[in-house]
Amino acid sequence: MKKILNSFGDVFYNFFREGIWIAGFFYLLNKTFESEKLKKISKGVIIVVLTILFLRSVFYLSF
Repeated sequence: MKKILNSFGDVFYNFFREGIWIAGFFYLLNKTFESEKLKKISKGVIIVVLTILFLRSVFYLSF
C-alpha cells in the first residue's frame, strides 16, 4: 500500500513541478501581450503540453 501511495505522490510531484512553469509562462505572456488570438493559441498549447507532461510522469518517459 505504501508503495502505491508513493508512486502516486511521485506522479503528482513531477507533473506539478514542471506544469507550474508552463502555466506561469503562458499567464505572464498573456498579461504582457493581451490578444484574443494569443489567448486561444496558448490555451491549446497549455492543454497539449500538460497532457504530454502528465503522460510522461505517469509512464516515466524520458524526453
